[in-house]
Amino acid sequence: MQSMKKGKTQQVKRPIYEMLEAAAKAQSAHMPGHKGHAPFGAADLYRLDTTELPSTDDLYVPERGIAEAERLYAKAAGAGTTLLLHNGSTVGIHVMLQLWAREGDTVLLPRNAHLSAMNACIIGGLRPAWMQVTRRQDGYCYLQPEDVLQAIHQHPEAKTLLLTRPDYYGGCMPLKAIIAAAHEAGIRVVVDEAHGAHLPWMEGGIQSAGVYGADAWVQSVHKTLPGLTGSAVLHLKDPEDGGRALQLLRREQTSSPSFLLMMSMDDARAWMEAEGKTRLAATVAAANALRVRLQSTTYREAHALWQATGMQFDPTRLVIDAPEGGERLAQRLRMQGIEVEMHDPWRVVMILTCMDSPEEIRHIGEVLARLAEEPPVHCLIMEENAPLPQQAMTPRKAVMSETKRVPIRQAVQEIAAVSAGLYPPGIPLVCPGERITAETAEQLAKAAPQQRFGTEGDTILCVK
Repeated sequence: MQSMKKGKTQQVKRPIYEMLEAAAKAQSAHMPGHKGHAPFGAADLYRLDTTELPSTDDLYVPERGIAEAERLYAKAAGAGTTLLLHNGSTVGIHVMLQLWAREGDTVLLPRNAHLSAMNACIIGGLRPAWMQVTRRQDGYCYLQPEDVLQAIHQHPEAKTLLLTRPDYYGGCMPLKAIIAAAHEAGIRVVVDEAHGAHLPWMEGGIQSAGVYGADAWVQSVHKTLPGLTGSAVLHLKDPEDGGRALQLLRREQTSSPSFLLMMSMDDARAWMEAEGKTRLAATVAAANALRVRLQSTTYREAHALWQATGMQFDPTRLVIDAPEGGERLAQRLRMQGIEVEMHDPWRVVMILTCMDSPEEIRHIGEVLARLAEEPPVHCLIMEENAPLPQQAMTPRKAVMSETKRVPIRQAVQEIAAVSAGLYPPGIPLVCPGERITAETAEQLAKAAPQQRFGTEGDTILCVK
């Protein structure tokens, strides 16, 4: 942007624009799922950005364009009703956990649930009953069906069961028997399907949670479909639940929703209905061809190593075991112009979508094949789970109480006012309202600051 003064040009600073322009030069193996390509061609977003007018619509009382977009999305997803979200899947998880559970009610949560699940408990005054995950020594953490069934048996008072599927690594647990058992016990099943917005258009293999009878499921359109960041959809099996869901959304979201995000959700759905199945099949074929090519290299596809878990794996999620370690491989790929979604000590994770061309996916394989083999590094062995901490008060009461900062090693038996743990695996060792054990304090204290989350320096926030 330049001033219009004649004979003098003044350059103004646009740091975020400049930052984004620089980032856009790399090949995207990460979200957002549009990969920098508008499905129906570029549009002047500033010209289209507007507010609720007689000629537009109201997200919370939709009658025209929004109502029709939600009807079409529900039909495509096999839902009774669909609500457009513009605060991502986070707000959808908040709504799902409060749809059928009221203050003081129990909800079943996997210990590796997204942070928004804990925040929903804080906002709604819910009592979480945790389901512990299984940890492989190579760092992969997953929820076993038998542990979910046991939790259903142990907590017949629970109102809602939350499952995450797919996980960040593309893992999908079987749902049919779990949903049947939960419904028999009178428990609603809701699914964090943030990483599965493409599943309604996936032919064969993995299907969306609604197919298996989930009561509600939320999807991040921006993660695996060509939607703008922050766009998501909440699907409900029973249209009668839409009224309360909309009431909760009024409380959870801004009263000034972005029409641009809503347009991108509708465009993503429309483009997928026009071309999605064909393009998605091409993406899967190219990803599988890349996997075959990797078999002759030092890089192994992690999904093949995890078959014994009983999980299905999304073929559009590329998970590469790296002998030089995940961080080093991510750095080397960055130097070759490829940005991955994430890395852990063992591997890198790439998100492939129908907006990736087969040529772009083949290029990833070519780059990996070219990279010189480096000596393996010693990657840590994932420790087994410790017993879950004692829950001394509800998460809401802990967070709303007066708090104090306590040196980590001196916090044994204190009640945490935050979720805190280690990366990897990103699973909290302690959550709000739980007592900090000596083992947890030691694990947090001996970890490097950049490996910890939920702490500040060498202190942790506790209930006073």
